[in-house]
Amino acid sequence: MGARFERSLAAGAPGLSALIAEIEAWLDAAGVPPAQAARMMIVFDEVLSNISKHGGGTLSVAIAIADRRLTATVVDDGPPFDPLARETPDTDLDIDDRAIGGLGIHLVRQLMDDVAYARVDDRNRLIFSKTF
Repeated sequence: MGARFERSLAAGAPGLSALIAEIEAWLDAAGVPPAQAARMMIVFDEVLSNISKHGGGTLSVAIAIADRRLTATVVDDGPPFDPLARETPDTDLDIDDRAIGGLGIHLVRQLMDDVAYARVDDRNRLIFSKTF
């Protein structure tokens, strides 16, 4: 059996930075190598910040580590939103010619091995995983 982390926070409420710091400390205590943990923290910061800013209601984070594989499930009860449905931004274009938005989820896809979205029980569910 591996390590588990679970927390919930009202979206938009103070405490997001504390939650992100708590995840970072937990990854360290769980033995995730620092370079891998830093990449994972970019993803957690991006995902949780966007939900807190654009979602609504409550966001919940569940993280499990088993056999050197981290799997995170982030759930919120905000309006339906599938970030994976966005087109991948053309990073070859000049910054002035790019559409606004979409780089965050692109980064998440680049840093994680797997990323999936589902709308279940009127909640957005983003699941991502990474072997380290």
